[in-house]
Amino acid sequence: MSRRVTTRDDIAAVIALYKANHVLREISAQTGVALRVVQNLVKRFRDLGEDELPAPLPKFGRPKLLSPRTLLVISRQVRSNPSLTAREVKERNPRLLSHVSLSCVQQALHNDLGFKSFRAHRKPLLTKRQKKNRVKFCKKYEVWDLETWRSVLWSDEATFSVTGSNGGRVYRPPPLRRAPPTIQCKDC
Repeated sequence: MSRRVTTRDDIAAVIALYKANHVLREISAQTGVALRVVQNLVKRFRDLGEDELPAPLPKFGRPKLLSPRTLLVISRQVRSNPSLTAREVKERNPRLLSHVSLSCVQQALHNDLGFKSFRAHRKPLLTKRQKKNRVKFCKKYEVWDLETWRSVLWSDEATFSVTGSNGGRVYRPPPLRRAPPTIQCKDC
């Protein structure tokens, strides 16, 4: 996909290919810079006298309030604890986020980092004992063939939580609507 924003390296590459007598379409394809931008750079290069490189054009629009490094810090925190709210993220980082509003943090989570807010599935997390028992069960019955499993009578199970709510909102990147699996068995 071609780009419109060009850096000094892009400009140098475009002009070097132009000096080597490449066609403008080839230059665009090789550098990834849009054809119209290549045309404008070559025109500005010829107008300057072919001794110096044209300077990149100034950027338009309001600059971003959050730096890429700040976005990385926010992303790391939300990935480690998906149930954090935007307000909690802002409160945990007063030095980084004191100059921005809560809606700016929400927009950064959604637009810049790609996190979507989902309602958490109402299901308690597994304890260490439960994980150990599940692995033990898998290892015990992994040798069973399909016919043996067909002779098992399956019944529905339900989980009930006596204390607190297990559902809330969580932030997850787009492909992960549910939490990633913690235990995987062969052929499960």
